Amino acid sequence: MSVLRAPDFLGIGVQKAGTTWLAENLKGHPELWLPWVKELQYFNDVHIPAHRGWTQRHRAQHAARAIRAHLAQAERRGRAADLRLIRTLAELGAGEPSDEWYGRIFAHAGADQLAGEVTPEYALLPRAGLAHIRRLNPRMKAVLLLRDPIARSWSHLRMLAEGRSDFDHLSAARSPDILARADYAATIARWREAFGPETLHIETLDAIAAEPLAVLERVCGFLGVGFDPAWFPEAARPVFAGPPGEMPAAVAAVLKERLAPCYERLARILPEVVARWRAAQDEARA
Repeated sequence: MSVLRAPDFLGIGVQKAGTTWLAENLKGHPELWLPWVKELQYFNDVHIPAHRGWTQRHRAQHAARAIRAHLAQAERRGRAADLRLIRTLAELGAGEPSDEWYGRIFAHAGADQLAGEVTPEYALLPRAGLAHIRRLNPRMKAVLLLRDPIARSWSHLRMLAEGRSDFDHLSAARSPDILARADYAATIARWREAFGPETLHIETLDAIAAEPLAVLERVCGFLGVGFDPAWFPEAARPVFAGPPGEMPAAVAAVLKERLAPCYERLARILPEVVARWRAAQDEARA
C-alpha cells in the first residue's frame, strides 16, 4: 500500500497577487517541500464543477513540462533520468484526482519537512471544500495573498485577453467570476470559520513589492520554520508579471461600481490595507 500524506499548509490565493512568487521562493526553503507542479487544482476540481473543464488539462500540461525539464537537465548533467520521478509526474498529470492521488504526491516530502502547495483557486472554495481539507488535515494552515481588487481584476482580464483580438473586456468585467474573486472578506470568513483565525496568514502584493524578504520572514514565522535570506536569492525578482496595458475608462467604471461592496466588507476586517489601496488609487488619478 502506498504511503499517503496530506499537506501541512496551502497557498490559497488570490490569483494575480503573487502566488507564483510565493511558491517559487518557498521551494528554496530546506524545511519545506512543494510539488514539482504549482497549482494541483485538486479541491476546486472536486468542489467547483465549473472548473472541471480545464483542471485536468492544466495538470497534464504542467506535468509534461516538468518531465521535459527533468529530461533536459539529466542530459545536460550526463546522468540517467529518474524514472520514478517521471512516473510520479505522469500520474500527477494523467491520474484520476482523489484523496489517494493527492496523498501520494505529498508522500515525496521528507519526514523532517513541512509539505504544502499553492493553488489560487482555493480562495473560491465553498464550505464543503474547506470541510474536505479539514478531513485531510484539521490543523491545516493557509497563506492568502491579496491585491487591490480593481488592479487584480484588470490584470486577470489582460491575462484572459492574451492572443484574443475579439476579447470583450467590458463583458468580462461584469462576469460573476470577477466579482467572486474580489470578495476577499468572504474567503477570509469561510477559512476562519472552518479552521480558526490563527491558521490564516494574510499578506499583500504591495507588501511583497516593497519588502519581499520581510514578507517571506513573516510567512516562515507563521509556518513555524526558520528564516535565512540566503535561501531566497530571487526574492526581489517579480515572477510572471502580467502584460502591460492601460485600463479603459469604461472598464474601470464597471469594476469600481461592481467591486465597491468588496472594499467595504474587507475594510471591516483589514481597514489599513483597504485605506492603503484607496490612497494609491487617489494618487494614480491625481
